[in-house]
Amino acid sequence: MNNRRRGSLKSVCFWLTFFILALLVVATSSLATRVHRIEGAQDLEIVRAAPDSRDAGPEAPRLQGGFVADEPKVALPYFRDVSQVDGLKRIRLRIDLDRYLDRPAPCCDPFPRGQARIPRKSLLVSQALDGMDVYLNDVWIGGLPKSDATARYKWYRPLQAPLARRLLKPEGNVLTIELTTWDPYIQLAPIYLGDIDTVAYIYELTYFIGSSLANASNVFCLLAGMFMLGAWLASRKDGAIFLHAGATTVLWSVLFSLILMPYVPAGLVSLWTWAQYACLGAVVAVLTLFIFAFVGEPLGGARRIALFGAASAAALAYPLLGLQGREWLDAYWLPVLLLFHLSACSRLALHVARTRSRTAMSLLFQSVLAQVFALRDHNAILHLISFQMPDAGWSLSHLLVTPVFLSHLSVPLLLFVVAQILLAKFQSNVKRIRDNNRILTDTLQQRERELLVSYNRQREMENEAAAQTERDRIYRDLHDGIGSKLVTTLFSVRDRDIDHPRLESHLMDALRDLREIISVTEVREQRSIHDVLFTYCSNLDESLSRADFQIEYDISEGPEIVLLTDLSKQVMRIVEESVANTIKYANASRLSIRMAVIHGEVLEVLIEDNGQADVAEPAFVDGCDGGRADSPLSGGSGLSGLRRRAEGIGGCFHFERTSQGARTRLRLPLTTASPGNESVGDSSQWAAPAMPLS
Repeated sequence: MNNRRRGSLKSVCFWLTFFILALLVVATSSLATRVHRIEGAQDLEIVRAAPDSRDAGPEAPRLQGGFVADEPKVALPYFRDVSQVDGLKRIRLRIDLDRYLDRPAPCCDPFPRGQARIPRKSLLVSQALDGMDVYLNDVWIGGLPKSDATARYKWYRPLQAPLARRLLKPEGNVLTIELTTWDPYIQLAPIYLGDIDTVAYIYELTYFIGSSLANASNVFCLLAGMFMLGAWLASRKDGAIFLHAGATTVLWSVLFSLILMPYVPAGLVSLWTWAQYACLGAVVAVLTLFIFAFVGEPLGGARRIALFGAASAAALAYPLLGLQGREWLDAYWLPVLLLFHLSACSRLALHVARTRSRTAMSLLFQSVLAQVFALRDHNAILHLISFQMPDAGWSLSHLLVTPVFLSHLSVPLLLFVVAQILLAKFQSNVKRIRDNNRILTDTLQQRERELLVSYNRQREMENEAAAQTERDRIYRDLHDGIGSKLVTTLFSVRDRDIDHPRLESHLMDALRDLREIISVTEVREQRSIHDVLFTYCSNLDESLSRADFQIEYDISEGPEIVLLTDLSKQVMRIVEESVANTIKYANASRLSIRMAVIHGEVLEVLIEDNGQADVAEPAFVDGCDGGRADSPLSGGSGLSGLRRRAEGIGGCFHFERTSQGARTRLRLPLTTASPGNESVGDSSQWAAPAMPLS
């Protein structure tokens, strides 16, 4: 869809441009009919002007100065090489107007006989060039400033001089033109005579093409060149084309600014001419490099040296050459230099044939057009080849013999090519960004799918880990809590030392503990650790004490302490499991349980017995130092489980068995943060594990 719209827009632009050009040609062909080109002049005088000479005027019989040429009749337009004469030259010629005033327009009826001698006529000099004064019957009717001993004037603009009716005579109307020049050649552009409205139209059109459009093109080229040089500075990596194009347009603007400069001091004429040679050589060289850079074939060392040598030859040789050398330089240097540009155009043509690139086609068209216009301007200035134009009427084709510069018309095409390159780069960057965005989107979608799969797997693993953690917690609570109570009850029933009410009470305690273990809502202990441990020891003494097994317990007095969260339950699980181990394995006759608060900072529970286990070597477990001896009592879920539970609440578990019995010590700091343990939930995430009761 976008390509179709772009093609439609190009078609509209093409046909609109074609219509405007066709309308312009038709307009000039149909309106500029009441005009005739003046074919010749009489009494041409050329003299070398003295430094203090003044204008002679039409009334002076002869010009003052050194004789150069004197011709009774010359054809117009006129060109003469006077390079052998240095300095300021003065020229005067006369034109018989009667034959042109009497001649009727070819497409129209003649004027009424009474008005044949006094039409509304106007004179048009297609290019005033060196400036001139125009006299009708010895009366000044128009002109532009002429060069003198102090200044050089050059006017690339037409000159219109209306022929006042009161100055026209019935016969013998003579037009006198006087001009001066510093140039090594004398050139008179085509001169036309016709109706004043037609001449005014031709004047405006010629002035627009030769002056206004050229000045606008210079400003536009300067701004566009600075923009492209800025683009090159911003991206030097791939900006060689912008460097060459920007340098070309800037140099082109400087060159035509020098050429179209109307005023130059006489002392700077040589420097002004040298600067033109330098800029023209630089323009052709950089434009040639631009084409080679565009096709991707940089010039080799030898060809680059040859190009730079030819481009700088005129600027280097001009100060050293005499009049003959400078004449040769004006005539042949530019065509020789354009051979390098022609070589670049041939490479560009091969590139077009190979790639069918529209941008390359546009650049080829611009390059060929620039060469054609450059050769045409060169020929219009030096008159190397003559073209015959019809005497009656005027059209755009008359610009071919008019010394007006048309090379500036090819520069916008170069900017159009650079704009195409910029647009192609922009489109390429947009396409690359879109491709990268698409790849990034696909990659992100793939990553999202992978992350979703990974998240689901991680969630399953976390759920499995949480379930396993919960199973481990339930197992430990069953083993350390309910298991210990059931062991104690079992031994009481085995010794027939318990009645039914106490048995029922013990079983109900075990059942209540089971409900707490499997309950979602955690039951918080509100009593102090002193009351909890004292109640446990009293019940244990009541259940197990007999003649061959004595239970001793000592709960120290002092400030009662309530352990926060579930620390009381964890401490009691360690105590219950330690007592159960003593009952099951120690064969002890005495069990001692003591609790004390050391310096108000550490809770210490000490469990001792005098039993003898069926092991040959002593066992040792120290949860504070991390040391542990291997023994039957240190594996499985026994002592290692107690050690992990103690570490989970931030305490230290110490077990030692000797030949005199076993000792279990639990120490729990009351004022420092307890380390976390994944096996005991969040019971350790409190800054103060205990709070004294007031």
